[in-house]
Amino acid sequence: MGKAKFVGIGIGVFFLMLVIMGGLLYYSYTQINVELDTVSFHSIDLVNITFSTLVNLGLQAISGDWLGAAINLVDGVNLNLFFGLTNNGLVPVYIPDLSYDLLVNDVNVGAGYTTVDATIYPGDDKEILIVQNFQKSGLSPVISSIISNDGVMQITVKGTAYFGILGFNIPVPFESVQQISIKDEIENKINSLS
Repeated sequence: MGKAKFVGIGIGVFFLMLVIMGGLLYYSYTQINVELDTVSFHSIDLVNITFSTLVNLGLQAISGDWLGAAINLVDGVNLNLFFGLTNNGLVPVYIPDLSYDLLVNDVNVGAGYTTVDATIYPGDDKEILIVQNFQKSGLSPVISSIISNDGVMQITVKGTAYFGILGFNIPVPFESVQQISIKDEIENKINSLS
């Protein structure tokens, strides 16, 4: 009977360790945070200036549509997306990649993906920079809302970060919203050219 009691205690300790490990994994999972910390202007891609472009710009400027004229000069906008990754758990987490959908003024304008390939230790933060290009053709469904909002782009990022904890890949959904004034950025770009 002494041997059976010893085996029973061993099995009990084994299951207790499994429960503790499961609790640590669950706690660490609930302490992982991903959010879009900052959106900043990177650069603007301008269209090639032709005679017809100048005529159209002149007509828009005469009609008082300065913002529309400025937007017609833009071929694409490049923004810096700074993602903050935080691990407030008790075990290190490995982040292989990050995928997300981009919305501008509540209209889906595409998706993004980046390989992170980093380990975040308990209590650490990591910042990931992604340069996101928005082509004007992709923004055409939201150009009128950008103009009506006086050039403000509300950028919403909805996605999933995949964290590796003790050999398990765990999806962590996230959503963040930031605003940037494309009007101010276009004015700065035009002023820098003159």
